[in-house]
Parts: sequence; C-alpha cells; structure tokens
Amino acid sequence: MEKLFEDLNSAQIEAVKTTEGPVMAIAGAGSGKTRVLTRRMAHLIFNLGVDPDRILAITFTNKAATEMKDRIVALHQVPRRAMWVSTFHSMCARILREHIDKLGYDKHFQILDDDDTTQMIKVLLKTLNIDAKMFKPRSLKNYLMDLKSDPEAIEDYEDPLKGVLKQLLPLYQRQLKDSNLVDFEDLLLLTIELLKTHRVVRSYYQSLFQYVMVDEFQDTNDVQYRLVKLLVNKNENIFIVGDEDQSIYAFRGANIANIRKFENDYPKVKRILLEQNYRSTNTILKAANNVISSNKHRIVKNLYSTHGDGDPIVFFKGYTYRDETEYVSETIRRLTHQGYRYEDIAVLYRANATSRPFEDTFLQKNIPYQVVGNLSFFKRKEIKDMVAYMRLIINPDDNYSFRRIVNEPRRGIGNKTLDRLSAFSAEEDESMFALIDHKDNPLGNAAIGKLKLFKQMVLSLREAIEQLDFNTFMDLIIEKTGYKDMLQFDDMGAVRYENILELKTMLQENERAFKDADKIEVLTYVLEDIALKSQEDETKDSNVVTLMTLHGAKGLEFRAVFVVACEQGMFPLFRSMESTKALEEERRLMYVGMTRAKEKLFITNAKQRQLYGSPVMHTDSQFITEIGPDYLKLEGLNKAVSQSFSQSARPRKPVMETVENALQKGDKIEHKTFGRGVVINVVKEQCVIAFGKEYGIKTLLKDHAALKKV
Repeated sequence: MEKLFEDLNSAQIEAVKTTEGPVMAIAGAGSGKTRVLTRRMAHLIFNLGVDPDRILAITFTNKAATEMKDRIVALHQVPRRAMWVSTFHSMCARILREHIDKLGYDKHFQILDDDDTTQMIKVLLKTLNIDAKMFKPRSLKNYLMDLKSDPEAIEDYEDPLKGVLKQLLPLYQRQLKDSNLVDFEDLLLLTIELLKTHRVVRSYYQSLFQYVMVDEFQDTNDVQYRLVKLLVNKNENIFIVGDEDQSIYAFRGANIANIRKFENDYPKVKRILLEQNYRSTNTILKAANNVISSNKHRIVKNLYSTHGDGDPIVFFKGYTYRDETEYVSETIRRLTHQGYRYEDIAVLYRANATSRPFEDTFLQKNIPYQVVGNLSFFKRKEIKDMVAYMRLIINPDDNYSFRRIVNEPRRGIGNKTLDRLSAFSAEEDESMFALIDHKDNPLGNAAIGKLKLFKQMVLSLREAIEQLDFNTFMDLIIEKTGYKDMLQFDDMGAVRYENILELKTMLQENERAFKDADKIEVLTYVLEDIALKSQEDETKDSNVVTLMTLHGAKGLEFRAVFVVACEQGMFPLFRSMESTKALEEERRLMYVGMTRAKEKLFITNAKQRQLYGSPVMHTDSQFITEIGPDYLKLEGLNKAVSQSFSQSARPRKPVMETVENALQKGDKIEHKTFGRGVVINVVKEQCVIAFGKEYGIKTLLKDHAALKKV
C-alpha cells in the first residue's frame, strides 16, 4: 500500500518506515504526528504483515485512541478489539483483568473513580476520628496518590499532615483490597508489580508486543516510564513521539527529562526531526522558534512551513486593560467583517481570572463567546457565594441567598435546621433571616445560637458598608465570614481566591464610576449586572469566540489567536521567575500559545492593570522581547511617538452599526423623564444608565422611545 506515503514528507516517511530498534520522533507543533503514528501502524499491518494485536500504541486521551483506531479501520478492515490502541489506564485495566488474581485480587475487581476515592477517604477520616474540616478529603486524596508511587516522599511533609497520611494510607489500601477495588493510580502500580514479580506474565506481554509506540512522550511521568520499559522486549522495537518544547504539564507530574532518559536507556536510538509545520505561517513559526530557543538543554529544531510568510505578529499595548479588551473586541469585529467566523478565533491567557474583563467587554459588544475548560467567571462557585453574601447584606429578606451561604463555610447549620426554619418562614410570612430571633422559633437552642451568630455577623457587615471603600469591604467579607480560611484547605483554593480578588477589581471600577452615589445603590447595580451577565453568557451556538487558558489550548488550532496579558508577573507568573526550571515551563507555554495560530497572531498587554482591586504597573513580558522586532507590528502605546496614543488605541468604528449597537459605554443620553445621563454598561439589548441623584441608576432597553443619544 504505497498510497500510505503519498501525502507524507521525507522525514515523516522515514519515521513510518524505520520500524526496527528504538526510534525517537521529535515532532514539532503542527507537524502531523498523529498522521505519522497512524501510517506507521498501518505500514506494519498492511505492508509488513504484522498482526494488529502484536502492536501496542499508547496515547494520552481516549479521544486520540479512538481517532487512531478510526483511521486504521478506514484504511483496512481491522477488528477494533484486536488493536491495542489505548491510554495507559485502559491498557493496564485490560492486562489486570486477565492476571490480577496473581496479586491476591479477584478478576472481577471494580475501578474507583476520583469522586468515589474522595468519598472513601471521608469515611476513613471518621473511622480515625480526624476532622475533615481540618484535612480536606480531596487534598488528602492527591497526597495519597503521590505517596503510592513514591512512599519516601512522606518525609517531605510536616506534622500534623505527615501523621494523618501515615495512618490513612495503609488503612485506605487495605480497604481497597478488602473490597476488591483499585483506583486509577493502582491500575498503573499494580501492573508494574505484576510485570516485575511474575516473569511468565512479563515474558508473555514482551513476546506479544513486537512493536510498542508511545504518543506525547514528553508528558509521561516516572511511573509511566517504568511501565513502558517493562513492556519492551530485547529487540527494543519502541517508537516514541514527543516534543520537549511542548512539555507544559509538570504540575500533573509530567517529567520532561524522560526524553533524555530514553536516549540514555536506548543508546542505539535513531532520532528523527519532524520540522515541517502544516498549520502556521513562517512568520509565526520563526517568532516561536526565537522564543523557545532561549530554553537550554533542548533538542534543537526549527519549524518551517510552505504557507508563506503571512502577516506580521501584532503587538498591541494599551495604557489600561480597558484599552486592551477594547482593542481585542474591535479587532475581532473587524476580522468577522473580513470573512472570519467567531469560531476561528481564540483568546488565550495564563490565569483563569484573566477572562473576566474580556467576558465583560464581549457582552457589551454582543460578541458570542464560550469559556472552555472552566466555568464563565460569573458562574464560578466562589463568585456566586460572594454575590449571595452581598445580596443578603443589602437585602436580609433574600431567602435564596440566605440558604446558599448560611452554612458556607460550614457553621454546623444543617439542611434539617434550614428546612424547619423555611417552613416557619412560610407560616409567618416573614424571611428566614428575620425569624432567627422570633420567640416562637421552633429550633433548638444550639441551632438558634449558631444562627444568631451568623445574623450578628451579617448585620455588622451591613453597618460597615457605608464606612469602607469596596476594596476594604470585600476584604472584610472574606475574612469575617471565614471564607478565606476555608479556601486554605481547598486544593483549588488559590485559584478560587484569585477569582474573588478579581471580583474586588470589578467592584472598585464601579465605585470610581459613581463617586457620589449611595453605596447600597451602587452595590445593587453591580449585583444586578452580574446576574445579567451570568444569564447572557449561556450560548448554544457553536460559532463563538473561544476563551481558554494556554494549558487548555494544547492540541488545538485557530485561524486567529490573541495571547493576552503578556506582562512580567502575569505571563510569565511572578513565582516562575524564582527558578530557571519554572521559567522555562512558562516559555514553553508561550511557544504552545503562539503555535496555535494558523494565520494571524496578536499579542496584547497593558501598561497599568487593576490587579485584584489595586492598580499595578507592569513591564512587557520578556517573551515579547525574545520574539525580536523583525516579526512584530506595533500598535497602541507601541506606535511611533509621532502618532498620539489616543489615535492609535481608539477603537475603530464597526463597519456596520445596527440600532441594537447604537448606544455604547460612555455615551451621553437624554431621557424624557429622568433627564441627562451616562451609559455605564451595555449587555445586548439592555443598557445601564446613571442619571442624577434624584433618579439614580436605571436599566433600560437601548431602543426605548424615551431615550435619545446626545
């Protein structure tokens, strides 16, 4: 089947046809590695006559495994079950299902998923009389999984955590075995134990697998590396595909050193560079090559493309992040008028909280979007919790908000207590909050005592709101409610806290916009605005702009990409600058982000940014300097001094302006009843307008007959 090679370049053909001995294909971004893996497997089966079940192909996702199987089946009718194309965990489950009895388990074992594991740990903590509030089960689960693969790491932990783990780990493992259960980590570790301690089983699989192939080798961890070595026979017919420059998952345990280790363990390895990129323009690739070349101890390669040079990379610098978000949104509008679809465009950022101002602006500009890999900022639990606290502070009769946060963090107020209080509220036709002090309250003294403490806290926060600025007020809420302390024991606590701090920024922006307005009225507006945005960001249309983190973008591609907030401290992160290893991982993230772009790449930042409620001055990301001036087109503050910033950064007017978009933030209007006002926000067909003190803040339809733009 020579047609297998018709659309391959010379390096790809070499990778496909070099079947004997260890081979390492260094596959640059967009170099067609999946095609190489599939064709190599097809070449072994159809041209060399190897039985499909004698080839083991390991991928990192079920989606990738399914895609490979589909391509092989499309080329020739091969039974799916005959192919060993799977993830590490699926392969191990298949092996253990046949031989786990040799380790003292029954072959009908069940697999425990992450949620089940967390629930089991909760039960065991009760058995050990350990407070689950002090030691969060989800966090303990992560520690246990690490210790199972590296038991000596226990010495790195401090008491009392070390003491808890020493009690918990043996009890957890015994419970698993007694119940004939295995967790995801056990799937790998028990397979290694089986292969190491039972020579007959090891010999069987080494004989069965004449050829072993591993995709995304740079993402393997130490356990996975050990497992692969045990499966390779003396012929060493192992083929790995990887790229050190795209190793961005160290936080998941991936060991970038495995590629170097592979070369040491297999000294006869043949190295093949896949450098032809099928995705991007040469300008984008040359710039990405420049950035990644600053990383040391890497296998050098230079990506190139036959797509021509294309457009220069645009580097826009705004004075504030408002300029940045306006520029991105207006550029997206311009691209759509040039024939791009929204789904062709992605906005990539380093930290989740960065999405919030872009969501804000996209909603105002009526640009459809989706936040991939995470909830929209306005739907995240911690944001909804903080909103519920503020809603209750300004309106104690809000039963919904009361129920949401009266026991968040936990205060020993359970659902049964709340159900009884809710029933009493319905009988008396008063709010649950108001009835806490009622003389006929049906609750017991202990429950009433806890509820009274909660009520006192809410009332004290209500008194504080007029005396404090919003920045300080938010600090007081997260401290006094115990929410900040709770996040310290949450494995996602740091990210959740960052999101709450971003909410502070949003509050402070509105406080500055209404210097003389009543604090309660401004807060009421903000909460209404959040509710509107939370509802509006739901879209079922697939033609939407993608907002996602750089980590989430790996493996994807878009016609146009914006890499935003490229400032020292934002990207790369401040904490990454403390070590060369961490900084190099950040640089690989930049490389991944840049090489997602097929045609157009925009890099943006701001001179001044509201960071968690406070103004911060940032310098440009060092990665922008590493790109080099030859590939950059400067816009915004970066333009020549002869052109004023106001001209260069001012958003272009849309090519077409509809009635729905006629009013924009900052426009002055006249209302027949309320008089003069200023538009302070726009969400699709609605706009929020600040009138004089007599009428305050109003939300109206943009095309209302009583409104006139001045």
